[in-house]
This record gives sequence, C-alpha cells and structure tokens, in this order.
Amino acid sequence: MDRDRKCVAQVCLFVALLPYVARAQWISVGMAGAVPAPRSEAYDQVIRTFNPYSGCLDRTAPGCSPDNNFFVKPYAFGPTADVNLPWGVSAEVGFLYERFHRDLTEGLIAPHGGSVNFGQQYSASADGWAFPLLLKYTFGRRRFAPFVDAGATLRHLGAFDGKGIQLDFHLQPQPISVHIESGRDLDVAITAGAGLRWRVFLTEAAPEIRFLHWTATYYQPVQNQVMIVLSIRFPAVR
Repeated sequence: MDRDRKCVAQVCLFVALLPYVARAQWISVGMAGAVPAPRSEAYDQVIRTFNPYSGCLDRTAPGCSPDNNFFVKPYAFGPTADVNLPWGVSAEVGFLYERFHRDLTEGLIAPHGGSVNFGQQYSASADGWAFPLLLKYTFGRRRFAPFVDAGATLRHLGAFDGKGIQLDFHLQPQPISVHIESGRDLDVAITAGAGLRWRVFLTEAAPEIRFLHWTATYYQPVQNQVMIVLSIRFPAVR
C-alpha cells in the first residue's frame, strides 16, 4: 500500500513539473539533411585495362582508360538532437546516413593460390554513418539568431558490395560479386560551422555551412569537406 502511494506521489510530482520542464526546453529533437561538397575524386593513379584480343573492358571509355573513382552520393540525412544549456550554449548530437560508391578497373592480376585474372571491372557501394558531436553557441534568443559550433564528427563505413565482370584465362568475361571490407571502425573529422536559427512557431529551422577536416585519408573522397546542412527541430528554443 505504501509502495502504491509512493508511485502515485511520484507520478503526480512529474505531472506537476511537466509544464516547467517543457518550458525549459532542455532537449530539441528533429531531422537533418545535408549536401556534401565536393563529393567526387579520381584516384591518384589511373589503372589502364587493355585486352589485345577484344579491346578494353569498357569500350565506351575515351582511349580505353577509364578512371577509378571513389565518391559519396550528394545527400545525407538522419536524426539530430540539441541539448540546450544556459547562456546560449547547446550540444548537438545525432547521425547522418551517407552512401559511398567505388568504380574500379584493373589490369592483369595473378593472385597467389588463385585463378589467373586478366582484368576486372566492377562497381560497389557502401553505407556510411557520420556522428556529429558539436558544442554550439547562439548569439541571442531572437527569432533569427546566428550561431557557431565546433567539435568532432565520427564516421563508420560499412563494407562495399557490388557486381562486375572479370576476364578469365580464355579472355572471356565472367560475372563476379564484390565484397570489400573497409577495415576501420571509426574515422574522425575536426568540425566547425556557422549558421542561422530561425524560429517558426514551435519549430526551429537551422541552415548551416559546416567544414570538416578528416584526420586520415583512408576511404575519403576529399580530406577537407564542406557540408551544407539543414536541421528541423522541435521545440524551438526561446
């Protein structure tokens, strides 16, 4: 009986404090979309594939020497949240889903213990997740309020999966499946940005230009990247 009374008292206390908690607006949640730019880069070396009997693997490529490209699709999206602290300070957490793509054309390969490969061409894609962890400062509490932020962005890149063709010992194209592990758990980018908070009724729109400097070039289209980010959160900070 006493236990039931205690639970009822706790529920009543929570209900009584709920308007004050909502008014404090400690947490704002929503969705974010981003456009990474630049998004594409050719590998430093161009590997040329030539078959003396049937020509190149890619007959449509100029000069039979297609580039080997690695790029990220021109979109990213995911949930986001702001933990609102006093004096215009807030902390942003969330994640952005990205799609990576790799095109590769290789020449003669003879792996140890495997069959002879006179060339292969394939396309493969992988899922990536970026986790921004940013500390933000907003100048004022007006309807339109500029802000700056800084922190780090963590990225996890999944395996590349795709299909292609491979020339066998008789120089005949054979279909192949591709699975490539990225080999790393997390990559880190030093991140800074600036934007504008725009309060519309109970929601908040926050367009931002964000700069990322990746500390490693492992499976990165570019080491210095700019992202145009638009976040929609609820409730708006007042």
